[in-house]
Amino acid sequence: MKPVLREIAARGIRVVSNAGGVNPEGCTAALGALRAGAQVVITGRCVDSAATLGVLTHEFGWGSQDHDLMAAGSLAGHLLECGCQATGGLHTDWDQMPDWPAIGYPVAEYHADGGFVVSKPEGTGGLVTPAVVAERLLYEIHDPARYVL
Repeated sequence: MKPVLREIAARGIRVVSNAGGVNPEGCTAALGALRAGAQVVITGRCVDSAATLGVLTHEFGWGSQDHDLMAAGSLAGHLLECGCQATGGLHTDWDQMPDWPAIGYPVAEYHADGGFVVSKPEGTGGLVTPAVVAERLLYEIHDPARYVL
């Protein structure tokens, strides 16, 4: 982050990172940090979808009893944490992905009702299709009836 930290601060961009794998002892999990106005939140090791879910619960005011919303946020978090795997990088037909070497990372637009739309930056390689997304979710969750988060 060092090369872009000044620009992040100047633009008021908020950054949330699951960085426990980088230096678990040096990272601080900060519950309520966004509510307190933190601009950069670096967690210790947490479940992959938690960084996204934390931002959504803060932004939309979801509570711990909003199970359907929390599930939707976790689902979206799984897709984002997959990186370019969610845009076709490890899809069954990965070798047929447009411009695979320049594959784009997923971008998600969220709504307060738990709905979200996944896309990728314009001009990047890969695909976002129902088949690509379904394959990633099947990999992440395997059996929805037995999935515990």
